[in-house]
Amino acid sequence: MVPELEVFGKEIAFIPVLFVLLVTAVKDIFEDYRRYRSDKEVNSKPARVYNRKTRSFEEVQWKDVRLGDFVEVLCDTPIPADILLLQSSDPGGVCYIETATLDGETNLKQRQAVLQTHQSTTEDVGLYEPDTLHGEVHCEQPHENIYEFNGYIATEEHVPITRSNLLLRSCVLRNTASVVGLVVYAGHETKAMLNNTGPRYKRSRLEKDINIDVIAQVVMLIGLCLIGAIGNGVWTNMQVGINAPYFIHRLAPATSGFITFWSFIILLQVIVPISLYVSIEIVKLTQVYFINWDISMYHKHTDRPFQCRALTINEDLGQIVYVFSDKTGTLTENEMVFRCCSIGGINYAHSVNFGSTDRATESPMSLEAPLVRDSALSDALLDSSTRGDCIEDFFLNIALCNTVVVVGKGSHHKMDNGDARPEDVVYEAESPDEAALIEAARAYGYVLTAKSQHWATVHTPHRGPIRFEILKTLEFDSVRKCMSTIVREMDSDRLVLYSKGADSTIYHNLSRQATVPSPELHKMADSESADSKAAITEQHLSMYSKLGLRTLCMAKRIISKDEYHEWLHTYTQAQLSREDKENLLSESVRCIERQLDLLGATGIEDRLQDGVPETIEGLRTAGVNVWVLTGDKQETAISVGHSSKLLSADMDVIVLNATSKERCREMLMSRKEEINQQMESCSGSSAQSSSPGRPSLRPLLSRWDSAPPSSRALVLDGTTIEHILPDREMRAALLEVVKHCKSVLCCRVTPLQKAEVVRLVKEELGVMTLAVGDGANDVSMIQTANVGVGIAGREGNQAVIASDFSMARFRFLERLLLVHGHWSYSRLANMMLYFFYKNVAYAAVLFWYQLFNGFSASTPIDGINLIIFNLIYTSLPILVVAVADQDLHADTLLRDKCFYKQGQQCKVYTRWRFWLTMLDALYESAVVFFIAYGVYFNTDVGVAEFGVVINFSIVVTTSLHLALETLHWTWVHHLILWGSIVVTFIFNMIYMAIDTKQNTIDTYWVLYMAATNPTYWFVLLVTPIIALLPRLVAKVIEQEWFPSCVLQARALEGSIAKHTRAVS
Repeated sequence: MVPELEVFGKEIAFIPVLFVLLVTAVKDIFEDYRRYRSDKEVNSKPARVYNRKTRSFEEVQWKDVRLGDFVEVLCDTPIPADILLLQSSDPGGVCYIETATLDGETNLKQRQAVLQTHQSTTEDVGLYEPDTLHGEVHCEQPHENIYEFNGYIATEEHVPITRSNLLLRSCVLRNTASVVGLVVYAGHETKAMLNNTGPRYKRSRLEKDINIDVIAQVVMLIGLCLIGAIGNGVWTNMQVGINAPYFIHRLAPATSGFITFWSFIILLQVIVPISLYVSIEIVKLTQVYFINWDISMYHKHTDRPFQCRALTINEDLGQIVYVFSDKTGTLTENEMVFRCCSIGGINYAHSVNFGSTDRATESPMSLEAPLVRDSALSDALLDSSTRGDCIEDFFLNIALCNTVVVVGKGSHHKMDNGDARPEDVVYEAESPDEAALIEAARAYGYVLTAKSQHWATVHTPHRGPIRFEILKTLEFDSVRKCMSTIVREMDSDRLVLYSKGADSTIYHNLSRQATVPSPELHKMADSESADSKAAITEQHLSMYSKLGLRTLCMAKRIISKDEYHEWLHTYTQAQLSREDKENLLSESVRCIERQLDLLGATGIEDRLQDGVPETIEGLRTAGVNVWVLTGDKQETAISVGHSSKLLSADMDVIVLNATSKERCREMLMSRKEEINQQMESCSGSSAQSSSPGRPSLRPLLSRWDSAPPSSRALVLDGTTIEHILPDREMRAALLEVVKHCKSVLCCRVTPLQKAEVVRLVKEELGVMTLAVGDGANDVSMIQTANVGVGIAGREGNQAVIASDFSMARFRFLERLLLVHGHWSYSRLANMMLYFFYKNVAYAAVLFWYQLFNGFSASTPIDGINLIIFNLIYTSLPILVVAVADQDLHADTLLRDKCFYKQGQQCKVYTRWRFWLTMLDALYESAVVFFIAYGVYFNTDVGVAEFGVVINFSIVVTTSLHLALETLHWTWVHHLILWGSIVVTFIFNMIYMAIDTKQNTIDTYWVLYMAATNPTYWFVLLVTPIIALLPRLVAKVIEQEWFPSCVLQARALEGSIAKHTRAVS
């Protein structure tokens, strides 16, 4: 340290920096050690790798698995790398994996060995040797998308490989004795590792706000230092020619002022809250543990507690203005139950009441209740004259066009033959929809009894077991919105393509396009016209959607062998293509999924989760705008909107369905003008009806109410959103419309559109947004919002992995925001204000001293006390208050939800409160210094004793200031707050009883001398009273004459508590 700049000992100057570094180092060491143990455990797992020297598989550790190794994986063991499946012990060349560790899905997934490779090794599995294989594997560069993998094996011919041939690291092999594969991605290049991004780091809005105030503190520091430097230069110039003993170092005034400026920087550095950021991390981490431990957000049925995955945005939960929610699995149970179907233009209701369109008033149907067979459909199945091929093809479509795994009851072993009895069959389905459909087919006698990659056996009620050859399966994707399977019945050469999917896709691919139905079409149910059946089925689909049922269409097509082989060649070439592969594959699939014959449609119920209507209503009462973004049909979405109380009967529902950009612009601008006119007329009529002589009697809570949206709701579809998003004018018009809507419902939207809608609101309106979803299709939306919440449901773990917070049920969102969000925001906001206050107050005390010592940057307080003021004396009490303080009880916050608007409107931490706190700090510091200065003026008290007095005065004053701001007292608060004052005295008694031989201030025995003087205790008693009296008076006036909503609610809580104690 430069001697001229030394304010206190150089050893002492390093204490704050060392403390911050020590805390950070301890945290990093703990995290690194925990990561080291986890990595060591994973890297030490055993793997069986082929040794070319011994020509056998030998056990090595995961960390020794390399790219190009042949790996053998046994049943019920994890996969050590991303491997290309070459051989399976299953005669059909398939294996089954559990991907729960990767995406949370416990349903088994089927993977197949590369066909040509498997066929060359099935003759003698025991003698299989990887050395017999020759060729090259060409695949894409490592990326994190677990649902995409493409490439080919170059041997004598190019063999395409897809994700169905890839086994991902950390998945577990099930129901298969063993598999052999080639490592294509290892170590950090595996998809599991690429998706493991570690802890999420975000900056909260409150932290961004305090950065501006920290800059203000730095400016304030520089300003005080400039004043000190100028004052020192002036004072030095006044001393020229004076032979004073205290004026030893004679420097030029400018030089002295320059050196003094940097001395002041060191002396007043406490004004910049260095320890604030460390304290914020500690408080947020502790808050996270308390939120995780909230038993009210623990779901006993699934044994899932609430989990905070992001540790830095707790307070953002208290400032949310818009919530964007998925529907299926988020608002609903995602436990599908087959309710009704339409086959050949005939509706089979299955006891569903289609006379009522108000889904909210229907009697609830149990999810566990078995399917009750429809009598009409059962009779049709029994009557061979009316059964025809349509009903049988309908159920064969359900039984064959799926990805279910057939296992034996109780054994969970795969069934690969057709000898199993139908009652012994158990299904493992990848989606709840498929499970509901396959069980419905079973109820009517069409039981899938065995299935492999290339064969399937279906037990039918009239023809017995039928064996099918599965020629090709085109898996479902979110773009096509359908799935198809090409099969051949073993007793026939006929090739049939069965397809199922969204009505928009199936109807587009029908051989004859359905027209808009008319009432007369009800009389044509027995007509064989394809158009009439499609039109009537469309009416049935509309009926199902109005009841909130999820709809699916079934279709088929007879194809010739020549057409199939020609298409297969085109499809294979598209798979091998290196350029524009996705478009070529899509075009190839489109060529085969055309000219379909409609078989029918299904209606599946997905009931709302418990508490969803109450949660949505509660959030809206709290001022949170709730939007639902779903891929379902508009009728289904509107029905669920009514049952979830997102929509109500008295709402004016604005529906925007535009087929063109011009029509979209016209509709949007028309609605905007209509709303503006209504708002102007309402404001004019209210102004005329108000009486100027009589004040309005509004509840006190209304001071937080902004202009509430009118009773309107907006419904948009994906096509309309697609037209709006690229156009700036239409985006602005849309935002103007939604500002006056209570609810917004977006249907038929893609995952990317969900994210774009969230981004539009977040960036254009500048508000805090939260997105909640449960599936992989919600990941983009979750990551776009300020806060992402994942529902741990039945659609895997992708949403949870991408989220900041995860929970088991949507209803927990209300408590998360209204209780924990409110508490976190108010606690941290008050903590930050207090940090700025106490640092400025302490620095100002040192500055006032400069007025009487020639601005020399000297200090009356010794270095040790200067440094540990923030580290020990005043650090722990504010941490306890920031973690455990409560302005209101949780029950009050859930009952009177308007208190949440305090955080939405940033009422706790504002620029006005910040600068008012700074003025208060300057006033209290002036009281502390000048009372002591006035009392000890013209006495023989030395600098060290004077420093002890003002040091203890400022510690007591700041501690009592915190006590005035504390709202919720427990024994911990009392222990820490009053204990910190006691610790200050005890520490100084010990410290000043030791001769430290300091060069600046000799503190030896100073406290003992000061404490023997009654003046010392007088100053300690009077100073905090005078310093805090204005704040105390202001609080009394506010509480008695101008009570805030919080104060009134606290008074009510106190009255209830007293009444409860009196009764008990």
